[in-house]
Amino acid sequence: MTEFGTPDAEISRPGHCPWDIRWEAAWTDMLPDAHRHAYGYFHRTLCGIEKPDMTGSQFGMWGGYPDECPDCKVAALAIDARWPEERRDGFRVSVPAVPRPRPEDQPGYVRPADELGRPDIRLPRTPARSTTRVLATRPPAHAHPEDGFRRIGDGPAAVRLPALWAGYGIEPYRPYDGQGRAFAWFRTYPLDTIPPLDEESFVGDFAWFGDIGDPLDHRTAVTDPIEAALAKDGLALPADFTALITRANLHRCLDREGGGAWTDVSGPLSSPADPADRMVLFFRDQQSCVMWYLYLHHDGQSAVVCSDRDFTRERAAGYGPDGEIFWTAPSVESFAYRFLVEARLSSAVYDKERAGDLDPELLAYLAHYVPGPGRP
Repeated sequence: MTEFGTPDAEISRPGHCPWDIRWEAAWTDMLPDAHRHAYGYFHRTLCGIEKPDMTGSQFGMWGGYPDECPDCKVAALAIDARWPEERRDGFRVSVPAVPRPRPEDQPGYVRPADELGRPDIRLPRTPARSTTRVLATRPPAHAHPEDGFRRIGDGPAAVRLPALWAGYGIEPYRPYDGQGRAFAWFRTYPLDTIPPLDEESFVGDFAWFGDIGDPLDHRTAVTDPIEAALAKDGLALPADFTALITRANLHRCLDREGGGAWTDVSGPLSSPADPADRMVLFFRDQQSCVMWYLYLHHDGQSAVVCSDRDFTRERAAGYGPDGEIFWTAPSVESFAYRFLVEARLSSAVYDKERAGDLDPELLAYLAHYVPGPGRP
């Protein structure tokens, strides 16, 4: 198909692509071996399997693997055979679009004082009646006496972990200083440098999110076996974890804002920090440079941790400098809130939105980094 006048090209016509690198792998929660199939169109694989949530994977192409679906391969070869030989080489055409004029390029343009992306941005005051989950002041230091570390569990059996937040840069307001650890494009920040949250307001119901929807049968089919396995060890999944994974409107909400990170649930796994504890993988970045896990201490306490090790594949990995686990958030709901707020802020900065149009939650979060009247 030849396209004319698109935002990226005046004329665009795709060329021939070999069958084994043309198709995206199928991606659905309702098929355990979805990657074996090539995604076709309208929620269907090339071999005809249809699932309502099926799409093409953002994280891998299909074709050329030993376990690929043979029926998908037959269909892919049949489609490839329709390409005339004389159009397989040199058929592609791409004429870039002529740059369109922008308001900021016009003479006399004055950049709005509250345009996101300005280092000297002026934030409006947070409305007096607005109640956000971003605290105006940081809790007393004695609430967490071990600076840079957090504990999961009580007493001598507690697990002591280094603590950090792995997130977006939110530049120019929270630039990455290049110091310390980074997980690909997820930079790490000490907890005392990120906006403090009212952790007691996160009670597992995601009230700040809005309508979370009903449980999805194909998602409870994922969490039920994990719940059963944990029950044998006297443990249970927290309500906020189950809601994030199974509720219709929460399911994959992090994926939609995550810049390529995606929901991937697996477990329970034995913790390399304490074999009596359990971990459940639930989120990873697109290249598996960082994974987020629910950490379940054997006394019933839990938290969100992250690591650059995939413990679903390296189950024998020891705990040490080469495979550290980092405490990240006290609950799944708190983690989801901060992750979504930062993702939406990053998008708003990229799109040069106006600070006055921000949701009060985002405005209060950004005000932590911007001195002036907008700071809570």
